[in-house]
Amino acid sequence: MPRNPDHRGATKEEFERFQRERPIMLRQFATLLQCWRFCGRKDCRRAKACSGPDSLQCSGEFMQALSDEMRATFHEAIRLRGQGVEGREAWYEAERRIARHKAQFEAIPLQGDG
Repeated sequence: MPRNPDHRGATKEEFERFQRERPIMLRQFATLLQCWRFCGRKDCRRAKACSGPDSLQCSGEFMQALSDEMRATFHEAIRLRGQGVEGREAWYEAERRIARHKAQFEAIPLQGDG
């Protein structure tokens, strides 16, 4: 089946399936991050899971509340998990990499610093 160039190589059917599954994945992601602890919806807190109508809003608000460093750590841990690194080890390695990157960045002298 030909690929659709507008959707990064996915066929129309694959893209449509992803669009249907995306809210489910985001809801699972929000539940995994325990966004329900900070949610204003009583049904989410009662269920101890994301059960609201807009899972993207829940997980998006949670991620926006994090510091840049924490968001970068999440991103790196997810990338490592995709490479097959186990859960906790992926997180610890992500923390190490982000800390190393931060230290390298902070070591760069700024113009005007004497």
